[in-house]
Order: sequence, then C-alpha cells, then structure tokens
Amino acid sequence: MSTTKLQNWIPPRNKNFEGKERRVGVELEFSGCEPEQILECITDVFGGDVNKHSIFNYQVKETSVGDFTLELDAQILQRMVAPNDEETLQNSDANYAETLLKSAAESLVPWEVVTPPISVSRLSELNALVTCLRKRGALGTRSAARYAFGLHLNPDLPDLSADTLVQYMQAYLCLYDWIYANEEIDVARKITPYINHFDKDYILKVVDTQYQPDLDTFIEDYLTHNPTRNRSLDLLPLIAHIDEKWVADHKEKALIKSRPTFHYRLPNCDIDNSDWSLAHPWSLWLRVEQLANNNQLLETFVEEFREDYQRFTRAIDNKWVARCDQLLERLDSESHS
Repeated sequence: MSTTKLQNWIPPRNKNFEGKERRVGVELEFSGCEPEQILECITDVFGGDVNKHSIFNYQVKETSVGDFTLELDAQILQRMVAPNDEETLQNSDANYAETLLKSAAESLVPWEVVTPPISVSRLSELNALVTCLRKRGALGTRSAARYAFGLHLNPDLPDLSADTLVQYMQAYLCLYDWIYANEEIDVARKITPYINHFDKDYILKVVDTQYQPDLDTFIEDYLTHNPTRNRSLDLLPLIAHIDEKWVADHKEKALIKSRPTFHYRLPNCDIDNSDWSLAHPWSLWLRVEQLANNNQLLETFVEEFREDYQRFTRAIDNKWVARCDQLLERLDSESHS
C-alpha cells in the first residue's frame, strides 16, 4: 500500500445541519502499547489532562480539540469478569485480579482511542498521533492473524433530510466494491460479522432511481433489513439521534450511541505500516462524499450499478471496480474543468 497524499481533506459540502463546519469522530483500534504510552502520545500532540476511571478506561480532557477516551472493549471485559457478587470486586485481591484480567484482555482485544468530533479542517492533525503511537510500538490489523482491528470514521452530515440520506447510501452502495478493493480488507476482518455488507434485497431497494422515500420510510426500510449494528456503514447511531423511538426496543440499544453521524466501520487500522495514515481511509470516504453530491453522475452510477449487480460473475471478475475507476476519473475531470 502506497502512501495516500491528500491536498484537500474538505468534502464538497462542509457545513453540517447546524450550519457549522462539519466534524468527524475517529476510533482507532490497535494493540502493542501500554495505556501510559498511548495517553502520553495524546497529551504530547494535543495537550490535556488524564483522568483514570479504571485500568481499562481513561479520559484525556480539555485537549486542544476536545476530550479523548481510551478503553479496552468493555463488553468483552464484562463477560470475562462476570462476578457473582459485589464482594468479588471489593476484596483485598481485587487489584491483583484486575491486573491479571487486563493482561489477559490485551491479548484478545485492542485498545481503542476514541477522539472527540474534530473539524474536518483539523482532521489531518490526527496523523501526528498515529505517528507517535507507531513509534511506541502500536500494532494494527495485519500484525497478527487474530487481529480484526478497525478504524471507524464518524462524519456528521450536511443535513438530516431523507434526500441526503438516500444520496449518501446510494453513493456508498455503488462504491462499496471499489472501496473494499482499495482498502484491501484483512482476512481476519472479512470473517468477523462486524463489517457485514447489506443484503441484496436492501441494496436493490435503495439503488434505484425511483427510490424517493420520506424520512420515516427510509428509517423503516433500513431497520427492517438491518436489525443490527454489524454493518460496514452503520446508521443506528444516526437513527437514534433523529428520534430515540426508533431504537427504543432494539436488542442492542445499550450499545447504540446516539449521534448525528454515519458510523463507517469498514477500514483496516494499519497503524504499524509506515506507508499508512488517516489520509488513506479518509480519501476513500471522500469519494462517497463527492459522488453523493453530484446528482448527474450519481444517477449514472445507480443505473449502471443496478445492471451490473445482477451479473452472475461480478464477484470474481472485478469489472465493476474497473468501471468505478473510469467513472471517478470523469468526476475528477468535472471538478477541474
């Protein structure tokens, strides 16, 4: 993978639904570092004060861009501890047991750095954090067969209308195979459920020039076909932000964090690769932004993708990926004309 250089990190629509500069939250999953090293990298790059909640969970508050969180996977830890009574965690051996648990957990699950929502114009500053963590020994997706580590991007939206949601979803579905090929998704991540793609019925419903639902219908369609967080582009946090009623009875409600953003989960976290930076996954997401905001080209993509999607050999011949390259060249030429 060669280094991706971005001259312009800004999407075509850079104001959010509140009329402010759009922001992106980032989640980095990796292993190989002690929490003290990770916290030091955060404070070296962005300043701030460290608050320790437990040996599994920390916050770095009042940095130059907002508050960071550092944590091990809380759900996995809860299953590993599973105490039968409160005294288990209060006796004199609790600290020792907690330390042993941390050591065991670190061999199974990653540390996760959760950034605050950062203005798009400052997003590239996170590369300094990536570089610092790499120097401290951070290990990413490809460093071990068991590591299904990911990088999640949480961009807020230009607006919360049904038209905008449809355009972004259509753009993502049309470009999914092209993004997947360029991201070179790791084998460990392919076999986990966390980044499952959408099913055929939902794809064909949305990728249709006649699909023009109102907001309630769009949400109903999404929830009917996607009753899970395990999607490469998870809309449940966004739906919860629009109205909590939609997820009130959801089986994963406790894990759905309401926020006015997409939850884009597909990218690898290749943090230990010196040729990798945040510019790579962001540049691929920017293609979704560009296509979603080019109505004429999006219509061409939708029509051609819908036809291609039903070819028997499409999964093995990569013709659609090559066609995406051609159509995206047209997008570039239009933007420079």
